[in-house]
Amino acid sequence: MVHLVFVYGTLKTGEPNIRYMTEEFKQGLCEFRGLAHTKEKFPLVVASRYNIPYLLYKPGTGHHVEGEVYAVDDIQLEYLDKLENHPRLYTRQPVTLTTKRDENEAMEEINAEAYFLVNYQPELLQLPTLETYKDLVNGKKYVLHKDREAKNPTWWFEIHSDYKEGDTEFRS
Repeated sequence: MVHLVFVYGTLKTGEPNIRYMTEEFKQGLCEFRGLAHTKEKFPLVVASRYNIPYLLYKPGTGHHVEGEVYAVDDIQLEYLDKLENHPRLYTRQPVTLTTKRDENEAMEEINAEAYFLVNYQPELLQLPTLETYKDLVNGKKYVLHKDREAKNPTWWFEIHSDYKEGDTEFRS
C-alpha cells in the first residue's frame, strides 16, 4: 500500500536527515512527489537541547507550514515510524495540504500524514513559529542522533507533556 507523508523538518531535501528518504538509508519505496503547504495553520518550532523541529498539534495557530510530500510503502512508513518514535514521541496524523506547481496552475488539495507533537509542553507555544524549517535556525544547529550524549529519551521532558525530568522510562 502507498501512503503520502508530509515532511517539514530534517527529512526535507538539503536538511541533515534527508539520507533516511534517499538511497543511502531508505528501507522501502520513498518517492518525492513535490512541495506543499499545510492547508491549516500549525506552529512549527525548534526546541530541546538538540534543536529539533516540531510540528505542534494546535490547528489554527502558527503558519501554513511548507514541506515536501513523499509516497512511501508500508516498509518505509514503518521505518519512519521508528525514526520518529511514533506513537511515543510524535504522532502520525492526517493533514490536508495544498500544492501549486506554478503561478498559472490552480491550487490542489491532497491528503497525507505528518508527524505531530501532540502531547507537548505548553511553553513550546511561546517559541517563535516558522513557516519553513532550515537547519541553523536562529543560530541553532540540529544535533544528529549519533552526536547526542543521551542515547535514551531522558531529555523528552523538555518537549513532551507526559514525561517528567528524571524519568528513565517513557510513559505511554
